[in-house]
Amino acid sequence: MKKIIFSFVFMWLSLSLWAAHQPEFSTAGFFRLDNSGREVFSMNPAWRFYKGAAEGAEAKDFDDKDWTVVSLPNGIEYLPTEASGCINYQGEVWYRKHFAPDAALKGKKLFLHFEAIMGKSKVFVNGKLLTEHFGGYLPVVVDVTDALDWNGDNVIAVWAGNSDDPSYPPGKAQDVLDYTYFGGIYRDCWLIAHNQVFITDPNYENEVAGGGLFVAFGKVSDALAEVQLKIHVRNATKKSFSGLVEYTLLQSDGTEVARLNDKIQVKAGKATTVSNRMSVEQPMLWTPSTPTLYNLLVRVLDKEGNVIDGYRRRIGIRSIEFKGKDGFYLNGKPYGKPLIGANRHQDFAVVGNAVANSIHWRDAKKLKEVGMEIIRNAHCPQDPAFMDACDELGLFVIINTPGWQFWNDAPEFAQR
Repeated sequence: MKKIIFSFVFMWLSLSLWAAHQPEFSTAGFFRLDNSGREVFSMNPAWRFYKGAAEGAEAKDFDDKDWTVVSLPNGIEYLPTEASGCINYQGEVWYRKHFAPDAALKGKKLFLHFEAIMGKSKVFVNGKLLTEHFGGYLPVVVDVTDALDWNGDNVIAVWAGNSDDPSYPPGKAQDVLDYTYFGGIYRDCWLIAHNQVFITDPNYENEVAGGGLFVAFGKVSDALAEVQLKIHVRNATKKSFSGLVEYTLLQSDGTEVARLNDKIQVKAGKATTVSNRMSVEQPMLWTPSTPTLYNLLVRVLDKEGNVIDGYRRRIGIRSIEFKGKDGFYLNGKPYGKPLIGANRHQDFAVVGNAVANSIHWRDAKKLKEVGMEIIRNAHCPQDPAFMDACDELGLFVIINTPGWQFWNDAPEFAQR
């Protein structure tokens, strides 16, 4: 009964926060842009779930009719509000999802984007192993383009294990670790469809400090800001591609403040990176007290001017420097006061890590309301929804690598 009451209160709180303010959350690192050639579909509903080992569960024709039906995010189990000390389940779990892709998507590149799967994981489509991943805090991205059956049912099967394993971070045994990392597919899952020439996903590409769209800032002042742009575009066709990358920078009210076109050529079956910069006069700079965000629209166009791919990214123009004894500088000026902050873990009572986006936003809002200006993500990269909220509400974030007081000298540990 207590769990039922708590769940009701949890849902009421989420809906109340949503009604008061409707925050905007990114999907797979970007915001949707109409008429861009890119479509995003939620894959959260209607997964079949089994806690434990299930031999042959990766097979397309495996009988899962008696499994529990769940939606993502899913944290394996509900836990007491005082859960700690490693009382959560540790072991194997399976998820299976049946679906039929829309015929209109045939010919597109199709990627499954899991925002995170806790621990070790394997992703199968129609019985074929497509990827194996180690680590529970970064996205698992799978190209499913050639694995789908367009004439019938398709099955995604995900195996995940959260048992102790020193071969990947955090690595430390959970009974002596000072936090609980729970398990399951505990963040959102998306199916992303776009054309064969596309802006890549940095979590999928084997590019050091590359892939996707990277935005940085050069000179920043009240008079002028330099926005540095680097984009990675892949051509999966058998013909060379020539076109443009178009950047448009908008204020939140839609006023255009800068525009830039960049020529791009990508050989068949290859990818290329192009870099450029745009100037913004009298920029509205991002600070904790004035967390101004611009909308950066990026589109890839062919020679005829047709939009091939694109999306929207929110950016806050700012510069950050640490000058030894002189301290912290923001936007070229001394910050002038202490940075008050705290650690933030990504879990919530009962649901563990399987936290709704609205509750991530609620956490950021409450931290801001009590005077915090900087948050240390303890002890891992956290949900994109929390990062979106920090951008919007005016919170600095320190993003930790996963772990606590543990290191493994094996090369694969650092790689993972």
